[in-house]
Amino acid sequence: MKYKRVRESIKQAAYIVLLGLGFSGCATSDANYADRNNIDSARSRCVQLARTMGYQDVGVDSVDRDGGAEWKLRLVVRKDGKDRKERCEYNARTDRVHIDD
Repeated sequence: MKYKRVRESIKQAAYIVLLGLGFSGCATSDANYADRNNIDSARSRCVQLARTMGYQDVGVDSVDRDGGAEWKLRLVVRKDGKDRKERCEYNARTDRVHIDD
């Protein structure tokens, strides 16, 4: 009888700890997402990627928000002495950026 109570108490404690860890992980990722889901982050990530791809004189022509976490940017860039426009997509939820090349 005594061991049964101890075993149930341990199970409840383990459940509470696991539940707490699960919620703390969500709170951290949501806070990071909230910090990233803005126009400045989208611009910064797209310009940074364009520069690492070898583009020079990178400028942002337009920014559109597609849903809650998707950002679509139009970049004006220079590469090999030629000006061109590129599309950049930034997903704030996953923190991924992509340029159509």
